[in-house]
Amino acid sequence: MTSPRPRSNIDHSQVNSLISAAVLDDRSAMEKLARICLPRVRRTVAFSYGGGPNCEDLVQAAMIKIFTRLDSFRFEASFFIWVDRITINIVRDSFKKRKFLFFFEDVTQLKVQQKSTPARPDEEMEKFRLFERLSRHFAAISPNRRVPLVLSLYQGYTVPEIAALLDLSFDTVKMRLRRGRSDLLKRIKKDPHCADAIKELSR
Repeated sequence: MTSPRPRSNIDHSQVNSLISAAVLDDRSAMEKLARICLPRVRRTVAFSYGGGPNCEDLVQAAMIKIFTRLDSFRFEASFFIWVDRITINIVRDSFKKRKFLFFFEDVTQLKVQQKSTPARPDEEMEKFRLFERLSRHFAAISPNRRVPLVLSLYQGYTVPEIAALLDLSFDTVKMRLRRGRSDLLKRIKKDPHCADAIKELSR
């Protein structure tokens, strides 16, 4: 469960070029940009929402909001912070509503598939099982602790960055992260399939 620190390996100039082209309705640029955003959005939703049947609706809601508001993005800020803020706000709104119903047409009309080197079926199944197990463990944590924890562990944000994203104080975020880690660690210690996650959380 090591944090991927996603922003460090990304060619930001290429992403900015894709954004500029996508705003001008370049379909190829939209597809490439969606392939970059979708895994990040899906992971953030899966763990911060806590899994369940509404997850994919929330993912699609976030993707649509990202693309319909793309022309409002200001290049002096990080695109991925902007994407994460939209995604987290979608999730937090769903907590408030308690029931999330979302019907829409995909405004970009894209069928996006992540391009990657295919893993062996047994490796892919093992990853899926671990993802499901961790998602269930995260779901058992209260949302106010879960969301900062996801931003820290899976998106690589620092405490000040999380505080800015969630409009919370530094001390509040630090406290929620500490308690969230403790809650999660207590749960996954009982799960032998999450040994790597235990090592990461125990640091």
